[in-house]
Amino acid sequence: MTDNTPTHESRIARRSVLATIGLSTAGLAGCTSNTDSDPSNNSTEDGSGLDTEDSDVFANVEMNGKNLEVEVTEETSTEVITLRDPDGEIVDQDSLGDDDTEVAFEILGRYEDDIATGKYELVALESRGSDDPIDSTTITLDAECTITDVLWAAENPDMDWDKNSPVWDEYAAVVIENKGTIPSLLTELRWKGAPAAKLGRDDTVSYHHETRLPPGETTAYSFGQIYQTSGAGGSLDCSELGIEPMTVTAVVQVGPDPSYTQQIEYGGDQSCDLTIVEGSPTDSDSTGGEN
Repeated sequence: MTDNTPTHESRIARRSVLATIGLSTAGLAGCTSNTDSDPSNNSTEDGSGLDTEDSDVFANVEMNGKNLEVEVTEETSTEVITLRDPDGEIVDQDSLGDDDTEVAFEILGRYEDDIATGKYELVALESRGSDDPIDSTTITLDAECTITDVLWAAENPDMDWDKNSPVWDEYAAVVIENKGTIPSLLTELRWKGAPAAKLGRDDTVSYHHETRLPPGETTAYSFGQIYQTSGAGGSLDCSELGIEPMTVTAVVQVGPDPSYTQQIEYGGDQSCDLTIVEGSPTDSDSTGGEN
């Protein structure tokens, strides 16, 4: 991960605050494993929703990639930018370098804590320890993610699957819509009751992700054969199965963790014919992503 603060000490201090409070500076929001930056995942739009029109000092605040970028006007005498939580407590603070008008804080990332949503205040100061702010602005940090669809590769061959894999048609994709004002981050997909899980001892297969979820719609592709019914350890006996639920939960960094349940009909015997009967979003896990 990239160090975006001016000094090593300030970066350590920021992470310490994050671990305690679960938020980062200016305007932040949100088994089997595999870690990847998900280069093939697709987003349809971006945005931050961080409005600073009420400020004469803060020229722009926006999310850029994983970072929150805070820019002040060239005319200001600001040397320090402070972020305060809704209780007025200092969450983070950073200094502008000589001739700099912008600081960047890494907000979204696998090793950052979950980010609480709400209203936070950015404060411009002339120096550290100053009690007389030059200006301030309030930022609303919110991300609301919903899984709107779960797609089976075999039924959607025209999508961006890795067809170099001989089992590409057993993979899945999850469509996630973020109705908030800032991005969230998908860190894990948990597939409970998936055909692949029924092959193993556990009822869930899980894969790590690192997929940015900007406002709008994002498609995240699975790292494993979710609809797999046979492997080196044997095959499912589908004659013993009927219509079974599969629930996928997206673990996100900002906002509740959304889930989606798909009903799968198992037919045949050792050949195991699968049919998707129906699917719909389920209640979000309010414990995930909001501290």
